[in-house]
This record gives sequence, C-alpha cells and structure tokens, in this order.
Amino acid sequence: MIRELLTLPQEIAWLPWAVQYFFFIGLAASAALIAVILRWWKHGELKGLELLVMGFGITAGIVGPIALLADLHQPGRFINFYIQMAPWSWMWIGAVFVPLFILFLIIQFLLLLRENSTKEGTYKWFRALHWGNINPSFWLQWTSMGLLVTAFMILLYTGKEINVLRSQPIWFTPWLPWVLFFTAFQAVPMCVKAWNSLSSRWSQRQDHTAILSRFQLVGLIGVAFTLIGWAMSDTPAGAAFRSLPEKGSVWFTIGLSLLIYWLVLMIYTLVNFNKRRINCRWIDLLLALGSLSLAWTIRWAILMQSQTLPKYNVVINPYHLDWGFSGFLGILSTFGLWLTLVIVVWSLLQDRWLTFKAVK
Repeated sequence: MIRELLTLPQEIAWLPWAVQYFFFIGLAASAALIAVILRWWKHGELKGLELLVMGFGITAGIVGPIALLADLHQPGRFINFYIQMAPWSWMWIGAVFVPLFILFLIIQFLLLLRENSTKEGTYKWFRALHWGNINPSFWLQWTSMGLLVTAFMILLYTGKEINVLRSQPIWFTPWLPWVLFFTAFQAVPMCVKAWNSLSSRWSQRQDHTAILSRFQLVGLIGVAFTLIGWAMSDTPAGAAFRSLPEKGSVWFTIGLSLLIYWLVLMIYTLVNFNKRRINCRWIDLLLALGSLSLAWTIRWAILMQSQTLPKYNVVINPYHLDWGFSGFLGILSTFGLWLTLVIVVWSLLQDRWLTFKAVK
C-alpha cells in the first residue's frame, strides 16, 4: 500500500494554454518596455521605430489575454477576481493589471499612429485618429509612464506566479522571473528587424540595426547570465536544475536547442552590431522565428515539462500532448490568431490606409 501511494503519478495542472499566455504577454510587455525606453532615451526622435515596436507588441498583447481566458476555462473564474479582493494573490494582482496594460498598450499605439501620420490622405475609416487638437507627442510622455508601470507589473506577476510555488523545487528561485523576462526581451528586437527588412516602407531605415542590436545583446546576455546563475545557485532549485539531464533525454534536447538558438542569435547580433553586414530578409525572418522559439521553448520547459518532474511522488509524471483544444489545436489556434493580427497591423503600416510622415 505504501509503495502504491509513493508511485502514484500526479496529474498535470497547467495546460499549454498557460504557455501561450506567458509567451504572448511576455512579448507584449517587453515590446512596451523597449518602446518606452526609445521614447525617453531618444526623446521621440525615433517615432517610426517606436511604432514598429508597438505594432509588434499590440498583436501579442491582444492574443495573450485570450489564451488566459481559455486557460481559465470559464468566464466566471475571471469575474471572480474582481468581486473578491485578494491582494496577497499574484493571480489577483495580474487580473487587475492585465486590462490596464492592454488599455495603455492600445492608447500608446493609437497615439503613435497619430504622431507618425498626417490627416491628409488618411482613409476615411481611420480619420478618427486625427480628431480634435490633441498633441500626441505631449500625451505620449504621460501614457509612457502608465505603460511602463503596467508592463513592469505584468513581468513581475507572471514570474512570481510561478516563483512562489514551493511544491516544485525547480520553480522556487528568484532567477525564474528574470529568465522569463530576458527570453521574451531578446525576441522583440529580432522580430522588429525582420519586420523592418521585409517591409517595403521601413526597409530603408538602416540606422535601426544598431539600436535593435544593442537591445538584443542585452537580452541574450541576460538569458545566459540568468540561466547560468540558476544552474549554479546553491539552493534546491539549483540542485534540481543541475539534475535535469538525469530526468530523460527530452531535457537534453531542450537544452541543446536553447544553446543553438542562443549561439546563432548572438553571432548574428555581433556581426550586425553597428551596421548591417548580413542584409538578407529571409535570414532575418528565420532568425526571428529562432528567437521566438527560444522564448517559447523555455516557457514550455518551465511550465509544462517541469510538471512531469516528481513532486509528491518518486516517479516521473507522464504527459502526452493531445490533439484537441487543450493541446496541439489550442497552440495552433493562438498562433493562427496572432499571425492574423500581424498581417492586419502589417497592412495598416504600409501606407495603404494612412499617409505617414517622413520620420526616422
């Protein structure tokens, strides 16, 4: 009887919907941080680059909460966060800041659209952007503060929501929130590089390469530093991290893929650090997919694969990705929705609906 209790497999609590949410909301929050840094660092001189970054961020910011609602399964669960105060809960804090973050994300994007475009030549459906005597450059200073605060809280709560759980030793470490942040942060500049090179309107702005490369270098160094720090820490989480190769070949595959992604992206970033030496849009697109894969793979390893590790038992908890909405179809649908939004925003920023100013 004791032997049967010790070897009873535990059910998986989090489903792939959670991976999709953490992935997209991390991209959106990282894009928001980069846009705010550009606004304050360059004092609004790189309006076009800000718009590209926010255009990328808003697509991920819309998909993320949709994946979250799917993960909660019932709308009532989301409503309960607002009718029951629980400020000690990171999930409750997230429920408060997620809508605020999306609101500031949309406002920031619309103000940047107005700042970068002219009233003349704007398609009739979008003329509302230029109603009134609003000075977008003035208001962007204030909305950037709100966006910065809410983006920081999103990154904090998503990390702490996992970090506070003591049931799985590998999660209970202060390195985990930083890993989630830097893996998302490094993906945004590479994706914007690909957007910039593939876009007929923005492709001639070569000065973006150096700035985006600096952001990406910070992200890649952060990924390496936090993962090494996690592995070398003298804590139960560090010991659990170091023992992962003993838990099955899947962990070796995950580790090898992350290392390959990181090395290729680092080499490309250093080669193109000051100016473009490799000017191929298809290489940019391939590496953008690689940077996204790095961010997604680390979240799958932390949120899903780590649930197979023993918690209250002594055996590996089995998990098999099913083909329904709680598995592969759910992953495919969120990526499909995101691709649709990327195409919509892409079309919006191609001078088809708005007449853009000649800015950097």
